Amino acid sequence: MHVVINGRFLTQPVTGVQRYAHEVTRALDDLLDERSDVSLEILCPELNGPSPIYRNIAVRSVGSAAGHAWEQMVLPRAFKGDALFCPGNTAPIASLLGKPRVVVCVHDLSYLYFPTAYSLPFRAVYNVLTPTIFRHADHVITVSNSEKTAITSRYPHISPRITAVQNGGLAASVDTAAPALADLPEPGYVLYVGSLSKRKNFPRMFEVACDLARRRGQRTVFVGGTAASLEQSDLTIDPDIADKIVFAGQINDTDRLVQYYKGASVFMFPSLYEASPLPPIEAMACGVPVVSSTIPSLLERCGDAAIYCDAEDVGSIASQVEALLDDEKLSENIRLKGRERAKAFNWRNCAERTLELIVG
Repeated sequence: MHVVINGRFLTQPVTGVQRYAHEVTRALDDLLDERSDVSLEILCPELNGPSPIYRNIAVRSVGSAAGHAWEQMVLPRAFKGDALFCPGNTAPIASLLGKPRVVVCVHDLSYLYFPTAYSLPFRAVYNVLTPTIFRHADHVITVSNSEKTAITSRYPHISPRITAVQNGGLAASVDTAAPALADLPEPGYVLYVGSLSKRKNFPRMFEVACDLARRRGQRTVFVGGTAASLEQSDLTIDPDIADKIVFAGQINDTDRLVQYYKGASVFMFPSLYEASPLPPIEAMACGVPVVSSTIPSLLERCGDAAIYCDAEDVGSIASQVEALLDDEKLSENIRLKGRERAKAFNWRNCAERTLELIVG
């Protein structure tokens, strides 16, 4: 069987969806070392930089369009294969209505849950594409059982054709010794990795960071987004604690991200919505104890390897963070449970199950 991967993700900024696409593709490439019955090829728009290098997967740029225009107009015409795998929520309608087998990973329905977080054109496109995918895709993959439940409650007809496949964790070895980066904050900080948005609970995390800075001089580091996001949220940092709150920006390099995890004493993740979040498991793999919210996907992903807070209560978040900062025994217990928990989430398992569903 020859499988084509929709490579639009190679031209997009790297957020959680694109991280998934990159990681599962690399893991699929590794799987092909052992498989002679399947070949994979990535078709993508013209790339601005160098093409990623895989041992077993060819990468081919086709057409001069980009974005949705490329996906809807160029990809279906260029497609020549037995199956099309679309890892990033969207798929070409012509392929969905045509003969090839089409498998799509729909990560979540956040555009429906949080409509004000998305532009009107974005919602308009997804309001057409997503129901079409659910009606016509040969199979849909989603990233957690909790998200599968949410999707099937809205679209019951997809139940026989949807499978939950958990995301992996860190693909790189976190135990490999690496020289410390000179520009990292001094170790011992509270860390958050993710977008600085309301649905991720950034305003409350910012309050926690300010409170910890004032009361105990604790430094908090936010990875993902920039100070511009802070300005857009109408939040400001008082000058007397400005050096205690660090915005490191978006970090796409895994090795660099691992260094940030390794310098943290606590990982704070009181998100209001997630489908199958990567950062808590990454933190666990790096030996950082996690404070999590109690939303279903995080309970599913973190189990008993985190301590939980009331995500809508700043005091609850702060007290749980401080519990891990101050109670060495509790911190070590959660750290050890986290390392063990992280072993259950790897991209090879994700890729193996994904390939099974693609080939049918």
